[in-house]
Amino acid sequence: MVRRFQEQDTSLTNAEFTRLYYGNVFQENYYPYGATDKQRLFEDSYKANTSFLETEKLGLAVLNETPVNLGVLLKMVFLYNREIDIGKATVFAKLYVSFLEVIYASGTGEDCNNGFVVISVDDEYRITGDLGLTVIRQALVGSCDQLIFSWKGQKRKNRIKGLFFNVKMPLSYLAKSFQHSDDPLPDKNPDEEED
Repeated sequence: MVRRFQEQDTSLTNAEFTRLYYGNVFQENYYPYGATDKQRLFEDSYKANTSFLETEKLGLAVLNETPVNLGVLLKMVFLYNREIDIGKATVFAKLYVSFLEVIYASGTGEDCNNGFVVISVDDEYRITGDLGLTVIRQALVGSCDQLIFSWKGQKRKNRIKGLFFNVKMPLSYLAKSFQHSDDPLPDKNPDEEED
């Protein structure tokens, strides 16, 4: 399934996108906070608007390392649009939107018990961006991020004051990374006797 995704197979089902998205937390390269070295190189190349081929290569390398990277998927859509490669832009847009649909299907966002379940805090901002919302405040409430939005630009009838995002998975990752932070470092050569 991961291979099919990396080959930009848009025939994956909603169930397969769901397994890809939430299954990503069990992968070696799951990294919900910050960016990998490859991602930083891609971001720099993308911002600098350097060679299309180099930027494309870096973006594909990130997606081979971490397939579920919504920020890079979205930028690949923009990158192909800039190059007027509508076919590739459409493929990456389909992959990106399929992951958004997984998140939308995970809850209502109305309260913490029904929060949208995300595997990365960045994905919260993909949803709010998709909804055209501007975040003015964020708070951790239990195992949920509560985002509060500006009403500016929202239609009066359908205003959204805030949404909840279940962030148990990124928080669990963070807790595990600190689990052994106070442990002493091992000796460099534990098998050698001291003279």
